[in-house]
Amino acid sequence: MSKPGSLRLALAFAAFVCFAATASGARAEAGKGTVEISFSATSTLHDFEGNVAPLAFAIESGPSGTWGSDVVVPVAAIDTGIARRDASLRSMLDAAQHPNIRARFRDVEPERARAGETLPFRLRIRDVERPVEAAVSHWQQDERSARFDAEFDVSLQDYSLEAPGVLFVRVGDRVHVVVHVTLERS
Repeated sequence: MSKPGSLRLALAFAAFVCFAATASGARAEAGKGTVEISFSATSTLHDFEGNVAPLAFAIESGPSGTWGSDVVVPVAAIDTGIARRDASLRSMLDAAQHPNIRARFRDVEPERARAGETLPFRLRIRDVERPVEAAVSHWQQDERSARFDAEFDVSLQDYSLEAPGVLFVRVGDRVHVVVHVTLERS
């Protein structure tokens, strides 16, 4: 269950970075964006889904027309629709000590993201940080904004997380995250 939350956060970060990359027409300007994160996971009983309420983020211009951003996803914002499962997720993520999942985007090249290539970022869940590459798709752009999707998988084991389980029901190791990103020029 914490895997879906982690994936959501990671997707939100990926989406944010992708949004920043789409605003390449304003490379010297800062921008803003929003991400909507959804995730899906498996368990021995049934598959399940979850989401994170829309989150806002800021985009900073970097050297040579690159973009960067830090996206913070509050663990408390992760919702699977079942309170008991959400509590297990928060426990697995140790929300009391680590209330946020963080995605760090640096040196994002807008043209590469727009071309549908991968979007690299660093995802921090609890005290473990790993590199992630999100696939970019469904790019739409106009004069003031850009929209796209970013998808990636998160392994609970890679972040030293133990999948929650009750009796014979166990959550799978992989969580699939989809982030819908909207970017706007400042």
